[in-house]
Amino acid sequence: MKKYLDSTICWPLAIILFILCLISCYTIKCAAGYITYPNPTGYWSKQLLYYMIGVGLIFLINRFGNDRIYSGMWIFYGILIVFLVGLVIQRFAIYKLGMQIIPFAKDLNGATSWYNFPGFSFQPSEFMKVVMIICMSKTVSLHNEKYLIHTFDTDLQLIGRVAAIALPPMILTYLQNDAGVTLIMAFSVVVILFASGINKKWYIVGFACLAVVLIIFTYLFIYRQDIFSSIITGHKLDRFYGWVDPEGTYQNQGYQLYNAMMAYGTAGLFGHGFDTVIISLQEAHTDFIFSVITLGFGFVGAIITLIAILALDVCILYVGLKATHQSDKYFIAGIFGCMIFQQFWNIAMILGILPITGITLPFLSYGGSSLLSYMIAIGMCFDIHRQTSIAKYNQID
Repeated sequence: MKKYLDSTICWPLAIILFILCLISCYTIKCAAGYITYPNPTGYWSKQLLYYMIGVGLIFLINRFGNDRIYSGMWIFYGILIVFLVGLVIQRFAIYKLGMQIIPFAKDLNGATSWYNFPGFSFQPSEFMKVVMIICMSKTVSLHNEKYLIHTFDTDLQLIGRVAAIALPPMILTYLQNDAGVTLIMAFSVVVILFASGINKKWYIVGFACLAVVLIIFTYLFIYRQDIFSSIITGHKLDRFYGWVDPEGTYQNQGYQLYNAMMAYGTAGLFGHGFDTVIISLQEAHTDFIFSVITLGFGFVGAIITLIAILALDVCILYVGLKATHQSDKYFIAGIFGCMIFQQFWNIAMILGILPITGITLPFLSYGGSSLLSYMIAIGMCFDIHRQTSIAKYNQID
């Protein structure tokens, strides 16, 4: 019986999560000298607290099971929509009327994405990306149970239903000036639709449209910068120019990226350590946590971190491939897509390959909302593995 109970726990996932917790908390603690916010030495202990709360959520999810989550998630979807609408209203009130309308709504770094309650902050869009994936997964599963054969009409129906779930939170999140989370949500939609089995011609059309948009924006940037700057404005435009020419815009837009490149470019094999602050890194504990890892621990530390991240991805993908319920498979596909996109974009923007968009590194960057939302997803992964193990045991028995 003990061997059976042990087999229902996904121990590789638990071990990887523990390793990521150690890397995250220790790096945030070491990065205190780079953090400009008040009480920087307390961030690592808060991150550890978020991990502990997340472990509690994992136990609760495994206690009640994923079935209840799937059935009750529409309630949370509606609540989070209300929170997102409140933030959009507050953003309009701040920038158009210069006043506070929505209690506790907070504007930070050009985005109105948080509620600053006494003792903690809450970012609805981070939780919404997971809730949205759960709702889409159940919707796709019910659709495919009803329509066993994919046709143009059934695919169109499915795309419409998924869009009806995804577009409202995506639009509301973008209106808060949070392009990063909007991109993450969009990519999760793409991955879930791909996993649903729709005709791949839809993707050819989608990628063709994306290519046309990129070509148009490239043309405007090179030949018609007046039009380009009227489309991409404010904070986004600053970040774009900082990405294109970080050295030339070092005193302004390129400051973050140039210093991040200097951090990993001079770290060598084992890094500089953290005895002395040798360079300035804004948002060292959030968006630029990977730069802190490379700065302090060098190439070796970066490789160990990347292996841990890859191991997490592989483990989650393995759980999804072994899942017995279709809704669980689609959920894993969506979460896997979210994490892969977020990991790739965060590291790529630090390397200067992609623009800086405020996308954090999952399970490593500091942030309660981001970490707890993903811990909910991990809790569901544990329950999926448990259900799969029970089904396998019953077959053998």
